[in-house]
Amino acid sequence: MSTTTTINDNNIKLQLTRVFDAPRELVFKAWTDASQFQQWFGAAACDGGALQSVKVDARVGGKYRLQVRRADGEYFTTVGTYREVKPPERLVFTWAFEKDGSGDEFGEVESPEMLVTIEFRTRGNQTELTLTHEKFGSVESRDRHQDGWTRCLNELGKFVGK
Repeated sequence: MSTTTTINDNNIKLQLTRVFDAPRELVFKAWTDASQFQQWFGAAACDGGALQSVKVDARVGGKYRLQVRRADGEYFTTVGTYREVKPPERLVFTWAFEKDGSGDEFGEVESPEMLVTIEFRTRGNQTELTLTHEKFGSVESRDRHQDGWTRCLNELGKFVGK
């Protein structure tokens, strides 16, 4: 897996690239089907906690909500809106945290709202995935997300067959 981190014009950005031994349609669906997403994302994102719920409406203007309850009882709930959904090539969505993520429905969002772009490229029988996460509020936030996204991509690899 390759990783690039940059800071340009106050845009703190992280980019991860990984190749999976699976067709891109399968890898793309693992990101857009809520039941599949829950299977691999939960194992990586919870870090001792539990993925409480996953809501995915993968269409332009649709929203997602990922609710994680940590072992200490604190909630981390990520929400966003899909800006681009181009199967099986590209996903673009916002990424933000709810102020109080303990509810069952979408709540008030904290700043900053970040942006995630995922590109899926066919490489023979494999898929090259490039994840770009940008507009971080700090370098520390980027570094925490780098650790989290690395765990997520490792779990995704197990889920799709690599």
